[in-house]
Amino acid sequence: MSRALFVFIFFVITLQGCATSREVFLADGTKGHNVNCSGSGLNYSNCLEKAGEICGARGYHILNQQGDAVPLSAAIREFSASARTASVGYLAQSGSIVTRNLFIKCK
Repeated sequence: MSRALFVFIFFVITLQGCATSREVFLADGTKGHNVNCSGSGLNYSNCLEKAGEICGARGYHILNQQGDAVPLSAAIREFSASARTASVGYLAQSGSIVTRNLFIKCK
């Protein structure tokens, strides 16, 4: 049981340490990137570092920057309308969910 818990905790910590990106198409039809650096272990500097990796020496334009800190209890109510009150009350003590997105376009 303790080994499974250790593996789970290691997996969660590993996921929190990486900024991710995906290619998107912008309104004018050109390609852009949505860089996600959500989580309590990251900040916008991680997004900017990932943007630099994507575009390299060409550089990039920041098109939009979004971020929120949502209490976990509110997030659970949003995701599951049928959540039981007891479980929501228990999870509300766990903190908040932090989201950060950066939309960029390479020069």
